[in-house]
Amino acid sequence: MNAIECIAGEGFMTKAHKVTTRTASRGVEESVQFATAGVRLAGGTVTEADKAATRRVLTGVSTAEQELAAFRQELGL
Repeated sequence: MNAIECIAGEGFMTKAHKVTTRTASRGVEESVQFATAGVRLAGGTVTEADKAATRRVLTGVSTAEQELAAFRQELGL
């Protein structure tokens, strides 16, 4: 019995739902290029450090929250 069946059996759910895993529609490098293009279209700039942080998040090395905290620390905020 999987976890959802167990929860449904305990009366916490009226109906079991199938859990699916979403897969990325883009590869890491394509996602970095897409995000970079969006920032540049908005008039911003993207550094190599920004791209490296994006790659770390996309590959699961770190979370967006960790990268933002590191950026804030770097800025002294």
